[in-house]
Amino acid sequence: MTAGCSESNAKREYDVPKALCGVPLDPGLVSPLLPAGKEIKVRKARPVPSRENCRVDVDGHWAMTLNLEWWEEDVASALVASGNPQLEKTQLSSDGNYYSGTGAVELVKGCTNPGHAGQLLYTSLQISDPDLGDTTAMKKLATAFTETIGRSDECP
Repeated sequence: MTAGCSESNAKREYDVPKALCGVPLDPGLVSPLLPAGKEIKVRKARPVPSRENCRVDVDGHWAMTLNLEWWEEDVASALVASGNPQLEKTQLSSDGNYYSGTGAVELVKGCTNPGHAGQLLYTSLQISDPDLGDTTAMKKLATAFTETIGRSDECP
């Protein structure tokens, strides 16, 4: 006979990548927002020219998404944030961006791209597990991701 245990034995058996869809990121910033599991898969897609998605799955289930989104210059950042379901109850932060424990939207400041004339680039992050939600961790990851994108080929 075995005794029951109410504690979760779930642990992370995968290595957190040092880059997500070609964007170098400190695994220590990504790790707190990812669930326990055995296997991680990362895939990149550009469904339309104005959007690039980086999806992170753990054990075959969506865990995190990091997006690049080009929007017309006259679109308010509140409209951009409204497209991120993880930001339903958030307000504009003092730095002009949006953060919650499970999502973020940041403007990539100073980014111009001839292929996206008259547009501004935003990053948008989401995680699926609200139990992992941490506004401080999300802000750190979103800021690092956005700053790296600002130095990438996306902003030549």
